[in-house]
Amino acid sequence: MENIEFKNLAGIMLIPARANGVEGWFAFDTGAMQTSLNRSYFPELVGETKQVAIFDENVALSGAAETNLQELVFGNIAVNDLPVILMDMTYVETSLRTVEPDIRFLGSIGMEAFGNVPILLDYEHSKITAAPDIDTDGAEKFPLSMEALPVITLELAGESHRFVLDTGANTCLLSSELSGTITATPLPDSPGVYVISSVKAGTHQYQNVNAVFTDLSHIRDRVDVDGVIGYQILSPQLSLLDFPNAALYLF
Repeated sequence: MENIEFKNLAGIMLIPARANGVEGWFAFDTGAMQTSLNRSYFPELVGETKQVAIFDENVALSGAAETNLQELVFGNIAVNDLPVILMDMTYVETSLRTVEPDIRFLGSIGMEAFGNVPILLDYEHSKITAAPDIDTDGAEKFPLSMEALPVITLELAGESHRFVLDTGANTCLLSSELSGTITATPLPDSPGVYVISSVKAGTHQYQNVNAVFTDLSHIRDRVDVDGVIGYQILSPQLSLLDFPNAALYLF
């Protein structure tokens, strides 16, 4: 069992880490299959150019490079010679700095660094526990489909829809194809952001979920889903992401 304290900034889980000797903060990101580095902090790294999808309030393609990180250390966990994606993540750091001006955002830790053990998320106490010793009796269990990205099924407007389960998503992303088919109220002073009255996971009901309608084709090239969701359903209770056994437990 390994406990790692995190900082919750604008719904993004940030954990302290050191990458190639550079200290700062990484997002804990189940929506990333591979760890990503903020290029501005690692000018010495180069690699083969590729295109990757980035999740902001919309989904877009961004230029990136594949390379290797000599060492990544978070908590008592050290990962050496880690394949990573090097990209411009200024858009994330700029957003975080509206809350904490001096934050050094180094990147996002992806599934390959933690996807082999169950992960308990405790937003109330700002704590992540890897391989927790916890009794799941009394928790509600849901299938967690381990595809190119982890996928769960939720009820939206009375119908079942598949979502990428992304701890890095502070706002729900919905396929633009759903616009007009579900009741969504514009959020005042937030252009493009809507409020969905209710999202359900079994007996768990989440009200007033913020969402953005966007083109999800870059995600759908990898996995067939109608949206991306994370913070707004994971944070209200203890949530266990049991990756090895393909299950999500909500307490």
